[in-house]
Amino acid sequence: MATSISAEETYYLRIANLLLKVAPTAVRVKFDKEFYPSGLQTVLNQNRVKIQGLLQKRIINQKQWNLLFPSSGTADSSTFDVTLMICLLRNLAKINIQDNLPVSTDTTEEAALSRIKFYRNEIAHNDSGTLREKQFHQYWEEISKAIILLGGQNYCVLT
Repeated sequence: MATSISAEETYYLRIANLLLKVAPTAVRVKFDKEFYPSGLQTVLNQNRVKIQGLLQKRIINQKQWNLLFPSSGTADSSTFDVTLMICLLRNLAKINIQDNLPVSTDTTEEAALSRIKFYRNEIAHNDSGTLREKQFHQYWEEISKAIILLGGQNYCVLT
């Protein structure tokens, strides 16, 4: 039996895809500027106690810890999701990433990261798996602008 997907479910899935597939690459651009890939493991090792505190406070989980301190090899930002990168930017680079949605006139990188974090949480905690059309357009516009701001013109973001 085929089940059709409603427009509201499609809107939700499109935003989820934007946040899970496109946004991490843009956030990684900023992340790799702050934590140069060849020196990432050194920075993590130097901040191991602080990161362990994040684990104890359940700000990061065991799976994320294992990505930061793999049993073999070194940490690689290409394996990090948005949540982990934003957590490290916030706690190790001291970048002011807010939990609330910044005002639309704030076009700083910190505001872009805050927007991505905010909308990622909105989607992750959306129990209905739907978005109204007006929400979809607002989310798409704000997330797209944040992605472009962080990643430059390398992203083609279409509605």
